[in-house]
Amino acid sequence: MTSKNSTHQDNPPDAQTKPKKDRRLLTLSITLLVIAVIGGGFLLLKLFTTLMDQPLGDPLDLPATETQQAEEENASLLTTEGPPPVCGDVAEMTLLVVGTDFRGGNYLYGLADVIRIVHIDFTTPQVNMVALPRATLIEEPGPNLEVAAPVLLNQTYLFGTQGMGHFSGSGYGAGALAESLQTNFGVSVDNYLVINFSAFENFIDSIGGIYVTLPSAVDAEPAATFPAGTQWLDGENALILARNRKNSSDNIRIDYQSIIIQGILERLTDPTVLSRLPDILDAFQSVVLTDLSPSQIQTGICMIEKMDLASIQYFNPGEDLITYGRTYIPTVSKEMDVFFWDQDLVDWIHKSLISVPTE
Repeated sequence: MTSKNSTHQDNPPDAQTKPKKDRRLLTLSITLLVIAVIGGGFLLLKLFTTLMDQPLGDPLDLPATETQQAEEENASLLTTEGPPPVCGDVAEMTLLVVGTDFRGGNYLYGLADVIRIVHIDFTTPQVNMVALPRATLIEEPGPNLEVAAPVLLNQTYLFGTQGMGHFSGSGYGAGALAESLQTNFGVSVDNYLVINFSAFENFIDSIGGIYVTLPSAVDAEPAATFPAGTQWLDGENALILARNRKNSSDNIRIDYQSIIIQGILERLTDPTVLSRLPDILDAFQSVVLTDLSPSQIQTGICMIEKMDLASIQYFNPGEDLITYGRTYIPTVSKEMDVFFWDQDLVDWIHKSLISVPTE
């Protein structure tokens, strides 16, 4: 006789629990997938952040000066915080900007034709640009630059380039120049930006040229003549004006360069140019030398958007700070025109970098 319970044998216990197991397996799979996606997202974000913070070139590694160490110790004792930066996450930065005369497609050689120490205060915000003549005499090139002294300031860049190979520090030519600035003037820079003539011309053209206002006519014949007043310049003519020394001095040429920098910054604040600036700078990353990171470049774009151009100050040492003369330069085996200087120039540089505009 068949048992009354025999009908239950058609649906064994395993068959009843299988749907529950399937649901649990599905839930576990979804949970693991979500964890994997979230974890992968965090990893990608971390990788992206790391890449954004990665220097685009050989980073500087300058030794800390006694002044820097004292400032860091004093800063650690402060309990009050200043205003937050309007862009980025640092309060200030000192940037070395170099224009080199090498026209090749690389930066293996070249003299520093333009030298600017730029201090950026991200909290105010404010920018101070201090110019130094390329013929400034340097008696002590620096501990890592093997070259016969004295040299001109622009030569410290040349002998530090990868092609010359006289520098054992970091950053090649920019690093050698930065080390000379630190050794002689006690100024330490955080990062560098180097641009050659070709990149300079192309950059001016990429932003549609610039307007400059000259206080008087400039004779740059046979290349060009620039009338007094406001005029538009393309990249080629901007370079001619920036390099012109006919009937003028190195200091006057520095003034021309400052006018051009003003014209560039004014052009960059134009909404039509500003909207394209990230793409323009991205395209030029491969034709400049810099140890700035992509995130620092983004911070710079942010500063251009938010900063009043009137807060940018330009400093050029006058005849009371540098003295014209001649001396023997062993690297070229002849006497050359140079600028002599003393402690007054050092004090002026430091004061100018942190100078606050007056009303």
